[in-house]
Amino acid sequence: MEKKQMTEKQSLELISQMIQNSKRNVKTNAGGPSLIWGYATVFTSILIYLGLIYIGTYQVMLGWFLIPIIGGIGMFILNKRDQPVLVKTFIDRVINYIWIVFGILGGVFSMSAFIYQMNILFIIGILMSAGITLTGCVTNYKPYIISGILGALISILCLVFAHQAFSILIFASVFVVAMIIPGHMANSGDSANEVSMKPEISQ
Repeated sequence: MEKKQMTEKQSLELISQMIQNSKRNVKTNAGGPSLIWGYATVFTSILIYLGLIYIGTYQVMLGWFLIPIIGGIGMFILNKRDQPVLVKTFIDRVINYIWIVFGILGGVFSMSAFIYQMNILFIIGILMSAGITLTGCVTNYKPYIISGILGALISILCLVFAHQAFSILIFASVFVVAMIIPGHMANSGDSANEVSMKPEISQ
């Protein structure tokens, strides 16, 4: 009986350590990518909005391809920098899978929007907000959870203003709330953003 109790205790300690490691990984490594893709999207959105206002042709929509270009260059530079060596856990792999899935879906929907009529701003806003929220849920990092939920709620406004250029600015605000703000919070290392990482145990 004593051996069983020790085993359970060790298991809970292992789970707690994994969550702690994943939280540190998110705070150390996730802030940069969030800022890169967030700023790339906001910058491109503003350019396209101005293009629609002052040029008014559909061709300005091709400017959306700036996002993967700017984001890709930013990620290349970020990956070239010296990064802290952190222990990777199963939770880290789960987070990677989350973003791989959402990234592929975002790419597929974005390309499809040039062929089929759909509210791509709403779809991408929801996908990216959901990715941030799930990342926060997996690591129990509340700034990501709150920012992701707020981003998803703001995305709904893209449906309300679907046929207005103003919806592009709403789309940009989604990335400010869901990616840029929590990205800066993760990079700041502010202890006020720390949350309890104790595993929840069902009685």
